[in-house]
Amino acid sequence: MNLEIINIGDELLIGQVVNTNASYIALQLNKIGINVSKITTIGDKGKDIETALDLALQNADSVLITGGLGPTKDDITKSVLAHYFNTTLMEDSKTLEKVRNYFLQRGLPLTETNRRQALLPQNANIIDNKYGTAAAMCFEKNGKLVFSLPGVPFEMKEIMPEVLKILQEHYRLSFIEHKTLLVSGIGESFLSDIIESWEDALADFIHLAYLPSAGLIRLRLSAYGDDKDLITKELNKQIDKLLPVIKDYFIGFEQNNISQAIAERLMKLNLTLSTAESCTGGNIAHLLTLNAGISSIFKGSVVAYSNEVKQQVLGVKADILQRFGAVSEQTAIAMAKGIISLLRTDYAIATTGIAGPSGGTAEKPVGTIWICVCDSNNHILTANPFFPTNRENFIERASNEAMRLLLKLMENNGH
Repeated sequence: MNLEIINIGDELLIGQVVNTNASYIALQLNKIGINVSKITTIGDKGKDIETALDLALQNADSVLITGGLGPTKDDITKSVLAHYFNTTLMEDSKTLEKVRNYFLQRGLPLTETNRRQALLPQNANIIDNKYGTAAAMCFEKNGKLVFSLPGVPFEMKEIMPEVLKILQEHYRLSFIEHKTLLVSGIGESFLSDIIESWEDALADFIHLAYLPSAGLIRLRLSAYGDDKDLITKELNKQIDKLLPVIKDYFIGFEQNNISQAIAERLMKLNLTLSTAESCTGGNIAHLLTLNAGISSIFKGSVVAYSNEVKQQVLGVKADILQRFGAVSEQTAIAMAKGIISLLRTDYAIATTGIAGPSGGTAEKPVGTIWICVCDSNNHILTANPFFPTNRENFIERASNEAMRLLLKLMENNGH
């Protein structure tokens, strides 16, 4: 079954608001076996809404619209839908009472503007909005369902379970399953080359997608069909075949970043970690602390951006900085040893480099970085990748590479 999403709002078109609704809705729909075939973003114009809806109903089995349900004059979705479905707006007594109570509980009067929230299309199935005044609606045309939901994300999310229930009751849905593998340390084209024969042998109902980011690749396997057991069995079979081929690069399943893999492994083993960051400016610490429960194993970080901090806090000797420079393997090692001694952790990560756009030399151009990871038993790994890119991408790639190196050291230690 195919469904199209239409997101309404001038604020989306001009980039003032990020369209997070589309990704959230698509994810929820996918979980119950609905394929999102198209996502369209349009402005607050009646003709554009009707045209988009016409096209969507020609190509999809159902349509879900968000936005334009507020009480102000620029919110026109209700009136446009009433015209489109040949009905009129009438005051709904239940919705009016709900809106009245909504403002009463907040000590506010019910204005004529807010009263308009109770004006709803007569032939629509009204879906309650527990967190706002804009009711959601469901229309039916030639057996196809059209939903209209508020654009406010937290209101939309509260309504989605009821929408999913209606869809499951109305349509015969197939089964969709996704498996995602996180890979690092290899480029997309090189990865494609080494798994080519495996990919060519995939069953027709399994599709492979490469989702690259800064130093990372997510391989997503998607299977579609009516037989859930067959799909699950075949996906697991193909993953078992793939893992030996990518074992040197595989990080974990269903993970969006390496920090999640590190956090889960360290917490499971009750091993502690600290970071000493120069060119990454605390980004590694930031990524680690996005993981719930990380406080049990992550002791802290020193952002040693200047040589003074490297010396006075981390104990990097002046002789090392003078002889080899701040961006050197020797300094990275000294930083890692310094933080592991300072915070008494089992593992440490250190980074020092030139993020740019200035500061490079002929010997050490912009994009140069030294990374060191070490453990409390003085086992050390270093790396000297080169990321000649913009500053933001440099920090992201350097952070991912540093964490990948830590995973390698942990594997060497049997962790």
